[in-house]
Amino acid sequence: MRSTKLTLIGGLCMTVGASLTLGACMDDGGDVVGAGGGNTSGTGGGSTQGGTTGTMGGTGGGTMGGTTGTLGGTGGSAQGGTTGGGTMGGTGGGVQGGTSGSGGMMVNGGSSGSGMAGSGVVAGAGGSGASGGTAGDASGGSGGLSAGMGGKGDGSGGMSAGGMSGSAGMPNTGECVRGSTHGKDVAVIGESFIAATHGITQQIETQAKAAGSLPQSEKYVDNSVSGTTLANNQIPSQYDKAVSSSGTIKYVLMDGGGNDCLINNNGDAALTAATTLFKNMADHNTEKIVYFFYPDPIGNNFASLKSCLDSLRPKMKALCDGLTAPKCYWLDLRDTWNGHAEYTSDGIHPTTEGSKATGDAIWKTMVENCVAQ
Repeated sequence: MRSTKLTLIGGLCMTVGASLTLGACMDDGGDVVGAGGGNTSGTGGGSTQGGTTGTMGGTGGGTMGGTTGTLGGTGGSAQGGTTGGGTMGGTGGGVQGGTSGSGGMMVNGGSSGSGMAGSGVVAGAGGSGASGGTAGDASGGSGGLSAGMGGKGDGSGGMSAGGMSGSAGMPNTGECVRGSTHGKDVAVIGESFIAATHGITQQIETQAKAAGSLPQSEKYVDNSVSGTTLANNQIPSQYDKAVSSSGTIKYVLMDGGGNDCLINNNGDAALTAATTLFKNMADHNTEKIVYFFYPDPIGNNFASLKSCLDSLRPKMKALCDGLTAPKCYWLDLRDTWNGHAEYTSDGIHPTTEGSKATGDAIWKTMVENCVAQ
């Protein structure tokens, strides 16, 4: 607005080749250990120890698996052997994942060991034997892994608790990073609601510096000019000027439409001009806009202005809310100004108190939406 112009206020599934349930099975007597070369030891007294590549232990006594990772026999508690690279541990005991996909190693049935899960490895199930095993704790590997399952209980129904879940180990890419904005990245455009004293811009800069979002020696590019309109390319030219001086303008803080209503009583022309301006911003890679729209004017002299602004406000909000590139955040300053007559001395322009309150409201919107942080 002219001397009375408005200013912008602004992981993992566990796959097993065959399902095996271990149970206690008694023969004539004696302890049997898996035979070498795939043979099974005879029944009777004494204990026979299997060779190094035993497939399945005999039917009596406790059985021990061979070193090639085959399962223990059906009697007593079973001990799994070491597994090949990337192979999952058997159902007995807890599984300890190797690093970078190396094979896990089973421990005796019963209580399981805890272990670090490598990438792509799932913690094994709890032991199944004379007594229920507790599940192994799995810490997340490079990709974040699932916890081990709870151990199966014995005939009396004992159950064990599941292991702890692994951490994901992934960065939070949605975090707003402070301190990455420079003054030349931010343009302030609009008319006298901003430009009369530039107090709104100064208050936003003060808040940004206190938060570490703007270097202490820098300022935003404030190209606002009193008496300008959106129509006739006046406020849009302020954006073009900022692009010419700074290169890429990442963020825009703006008002607009006040003088279009006050001088020309033509809110539709302002809406058309804003539509073109936003497209131009998208073409120049501007990322975000904070559009702060005027509080209600105070006084009988501004009845026509209020009527035009009331008509323009929902249309401009719909335009702003519908933008995806750049993203536009709408701020209705009526919520900030209502009940504060001290915020203006002439009914439309902000006083020092009004500029401070307006700047704080704009900064709050900026923080909430990661604008120029």
